[in-house]
Amino acid sequence: MNFVFFAIEGPIGVGKSALLDALEKEYGRHVLHSFREEFDAVGPFLSQFYEDKKKYAFQTQVSFMLSRYKQCEALQKTLKQPEMFVEHSIYAADFIFEKNDIFAELTIEDEQEWKLYQNIRDILIESSKKFIKPNFVVYLRAGEDTLYRRIQSRLKQTEQLKITNGDVDKAADKGINKEYLHKLAALYDRYFFHYKASPVLIIDINNIDFVHEPLKMSSIIDSVSKAVENTPTQNTYIKI
Repeated sequence: MNFVFFAIEGPIGVGKSALLDALEKEYGRHVLHSFREEFDAVGPFLSQFYEDKKKYAFQTQVSFMLSRYKQCEALQKTLKQPEMFVEHSIYAADFIFEKNDIFAELTIEDEQEWKLYQNIRDILIESSKKFIKPNFVVYLRAGEDTLYRRIQSRLKQTEQLKITNGDVDKAADKGINKEYLHKLAALYDRYFFHYKASPVLIIDINNIDFVHEPLKMSSIIDSVSKAVENTPTQNTYIKI
């Protein structure tokens, strides 16, 4: 391959989009081509899920899985027809298909629904074996306290939600509370610490706000750039 392809992963609120934005500025969009997860197809289910997680978990996770698979198919077409006249192209996605299991395991409680989910998952996994795998995965690691602070900050700053300070806690309590984030962070750790499909660059960003701290962001970009130049051959742990 005459290009580098990597994915950025991590739980909600960790800063995947912010890092991808920064990398686009660093390399320029003519060199780094980004692919971002789309949520339009699962929007209706997602709102219902946060109203009643037990009832809508299966529909939501299957919708996410099918949506991610379709997006991965589109990405694969691009990877198989890279820019012929651009040397050293870089392709970066802010998701991988397989990570859907993390949320499914966390949210699907009904045993029959879990078995049906696994059957659908297995069919798609078999089909995805033909996909080009990332040269490496960047796993942004953070605990529930860091994630909770960032999610609250995001809610407060999102004008379209029009959430007052008092309402933020209510919104968080409906589904994105610290208990949920604690379980989610633990599942992400378990998944990516044992991920075998590609080497993982584990970047621990606990207790920092790299989105608003240029020096911290520069350190992360530098770590990713080194991996782009020399693809890691094994999991690497970096604490910023």
